[in-house]
Amino acid sequence: MGRHERRIQLKRSVEAVSRGGMDLAAPGNEQSWSVIAATRILLDILETRSPSRASAAAKRVMEFFETSLKNNPSKFPIACAKGCAFCCHVSVTATAPEIFLVANAVRERHKDNLAAGIAHVRAADQRTRGLTSQLRGRLKIPCAMLEDNACTVYAARPGACRGFTSTSAKSCERGYNGENVQIDTPMVWTALRSAQKQALWAALDAAKLPSTLYEFHHGLLVALETPDAEARWLKGEDIFAGVARETMVDPAANASNQRIIAQLIAGAEGREMP
Repeated sequence: MGRHERRIQLKRSVEAVSRGGMDLAAPGNEQSWSVIAATRILLDILETRSPSRASAAAKRVMEFFETSLKNNPSKFPIACAKGCAFCCHVSVTATAPEIFLVANAVRERHKDNLAAGIAHVRAADQRTRGLTSQLRGRLKIPCAMLEDNACTVYAARPGACRGFTSTSAKSCERGYNGENVQIDTPMVWTALRSAQKQALWAALDAAKLPSTLYEFHHGLLVALETPDAEARWLKGEDIFAGVARETMVDPAANASNQRIIAQLIAGAEGREMP
């Protein structure tokens, strides 16, 4: 495919993704172009001068996921519902843009008493900082955003929370109570969560911004307590320097992920893909 053809394909894919997200029934090549298009859409946001462009990109990639999910219904019934919060007691990591998006939601929710909202996050961070995922699960420590078994920032929740779902609440309850269980997640959710992550990571890399995954509670506290946190991060300041980060320990998986990211960036920039 020549440069002109790539540009036409990218434009067509951007228009399709903007209308209906990703079509998992489409041929594999078209699905790949959907993720490239999502990367281009996010990169356009990140290349603006807005001091809130990181959280705006996070919001847009969540919309990509939700629109795609709506147009690719699962063949299996989803057990997840308001009031079911077993999975809200496990460790979560999120990118900086996702954390900024949640921080904005916290500020809006506690606009009359932000100090109280920050204190709540600080208390949760004190209980969870440094804990392994296994220990946190055994201690059943809830997410700071959970109240009355419902997420208080549901519309802004990170991709890790958004993409985790189950066909059996009973299995989740058993896992919550310490049993070794298999949580079955429909392929639709898994595929779209993968596309969401890859598009955001690729756009961040292309914009020369960190795509690091940070421990959620501590990262959120930093975002809330640091003046102009998002603008400073966008300017290159490592405001999350002291926050625990998720690392990929499998060299083969890391290499594969880097190849995919490189292909998405090349496609989004109209270049020949490696």
